[in-house]
Amino acid sequence: MYIDRIFQSVKALANTDGRGNFKPSTFNLHLYNSILEKFEGYVYDINQEVNRENRGLINGGLENIPDKIRQKVAHFLKSGTITHASGLYALPEDLRYFDTIVDGTDNMFETCKDMNEFNIIKSVNAAAQYPIYIKIGTNIKVAPSTITGNLIIYYLRNPLYPKWTFTVVDNAELFNPSAGDFQDVDMHPSEEDDLVIRVCQKFGISLKEPDLQASMQNQEQIEFNQNKST
Repeated sequence: MYIDRIFQSVKALANTDGRGNFKPSTFNLHLYNSILEKFEGYVYDINQEVNRENRGLINGGLENIPDKIRQKVAHFLKSGTITHASGLYALPEDLRYFDTIVDGTDNMFETCKDMNEFNIIKSVNAAAQYPIYIKIGTNIKVAPSTITGNLIIYYLRNPLYPKWTFTVVDNAELFNPSAGDFQDVDMHPSEEDDLVIRVCQKFGISLKEPDLQASMQNQEQIEFNQNKST
């Protein structure tokens, strides 16, 4: 499992650093904060790489860095139906960032930066073919007011909170992915090494690249031996 590989790597490095064991709950918290850091950095990374691409500094295909970042972002892309009630549409609870809102005929809604802009556009544009919206708390208000049907929202959701679940055997915590509240790492698998580094830093571990490589190789050997014995 993705989360157990990170857990075992951090544990091995913590022991190497003389810090001993740590609580799984603390590990889960540090891992979640590391995931949020990576998530929030994606938008900045895309803008930076697109600027480089526009200057002709990036090739296409597998070398296209912006596309690779977009693939990581797409892991969190989600769609849902929102319904009209009391003049507003309630937003999904797991929404973090908007992508697109469309109606039943694929008309795309344009966002307004404030209520003043919303009212100005609404007053001069009453066509349902050019709808607008503004976010108000956990809802959106749309115009024209004739729009009351269900809408489809595409958005980036919040990352799920990771949970390394375990069973205690002889006073030792053994990984148990069968637990009902287990949650694996909710992020593109390519981020594994960076998440290990970030979690270690939150535990106060000064990590160097050779340390990480040695830990990962050691973990792979342990998993190989376990699989071989079963």
